[in-house]
Amino acid sequence: MPPLVPLLLLSVLGSTSASASTDRHVNALVKLKVALVPATSNALADWDPAAAPPAHCSFSGVSCDAAARVVGINLTGIPLQGGVLPPEMALLDALENLTVTACSLAGSVPASLAELPALRHLNLSNNNFTGPFPAPAGAGEPYFPVLEVVDAYNNNLSGPLPPFGAAHTRLRYLHLGGNYFSGAIWESYADLTALEYLGLNGNSLSGRVPASLARLKRLREMYIGYFNLFDGGIPPELGELDSLVRLDMSSCNLMGPIPPELGRLAHLDTLFLQMNRLSGEIPTQLGGLRNLESLDFSMNELTGEIPAGLANLTSLTLLHLFRNHLRGNIPEFVANLPNLEVLQVWENNLTGNLPAGLGKNSPLKMLDVATNHLTGHIPPDLCAGGMLEVVVLMENCLSGPIPDSLAQCKTLRRIRLGKTMFSGSVPAQLFDLPETNMLQLTEDLLDGKL
Repeated sequence: MPPLVPLLLLSVLGSTSASASTDRHVNALVKLKVALVPATSNALADWDPAAAPPAHCSFSGVSCDAAARVVGINLTGIPLQGGVLPPEMALLDALENLTVTACSLAGSVPASLAELPALRHLNLSNNNFTGPFPAPAGAGEPYFPVLEVVDAYNNNLSGPLPPFGAAHTRLRYLHLGGNYFSGAIWESYADLTALEYLGLNGNSLSGRVPASLARLKRLREMYIGYFNLFDGGIPPELGELDSLVRLDMSSCNLMGPIPPELGRLAHLDTLFLQMNRLSGEIPTQLGGLRNLESLDFSMNELTGEIPAGLANLTSLTLLHLFRNHLRGNIPEFVANLPNLEVLQVWENNLTGNLPAGLGKNSPLKMLDVATNHLTGHIPPDLCAGGMLEVVVLMENCLSGPIPDSLAQCKTLRRIRLGKTMFSGSVPAQLFDLPETNMLQLTEDLLDGKL
């Protein structure tokens, strides 16, 4: 029979260690409340500094494990105007989830967060944090060792992007958009093998978009546009992102052609490349995007015709090609896209007639073809789906009468038919449409009673 005294001693030592750990956590919560809550506020009123463990586990927004160690803090939406996160966060050595979104917090993100050994979920979004994101303390030092989710969206963070890389094998969600990060996208981001979401939009990034990002085989969503100013164009290698569902590279100074390789992204439902300096023709290979629902190439320098390959995009609900240099007809297949709701191709060099069946086979809500060189008549079935809200045909060479079917479209809110060659009488019903708040008929050949 083993001696009882050593076993008793081990039990006492273990109990003392657990108690010390719990005391550290209570002390950290007390420090956290002092740093977060202004003296005049009643927020976190139940965080009683005199509470004895395990009472702290019942504090609002706090969750604990079986040993009464704090493993989660969720203060979403609690108004903590001007509060800061203190360095004592490092005392919470069992913390797995820190969520302080939309709390009006300020100050810097404490470097001590990077050392927390259990932190998996970090959400700092929609606050006013400033300064750099925590960087590694030194070579070999822990740097968010088990992190899975980082959301720092919509703050005022600056400096380089955090240097995540191959060591972060669990990181699957990284959203750093809506800040002031500068410099290049780290090549090491291509080593985040578990990454499913990458949001770097709305920063001040520069350099080239790394072609190596094509190695992110689990990536489903990538947002890297808006206010970033990249050099060069879209890497063709991005066509290798087999799992990609959404790609948004809008308004980030991209130039050159649209790579035909993007047509390999079989799961893509959203492709936004608007407000760049892209040139050349729209690749017909994009017809391979059979699941695409939203396509926006507006406000670029694209030329050529609308390619026949786009006829395969039968899931398309939104097609934006406005403010380019496209020529030729609006193809007849556009009228046969069964889910098309929004068609905007204004300010191009398009000619010919509008597709005769436009609106007949789809739930069309918005049609804007202004400032082209279109001829012919208004298609009679624009409102056949019973959902048309906006029709803008101005600044074209369209002619003939306004069809009664359009004048009887009770869902219309905005009608702009000016600077055309429409003729005949204006249907009286056009002035009695219940939802219409804009009707423009100037500079045409219309006559008759109004």
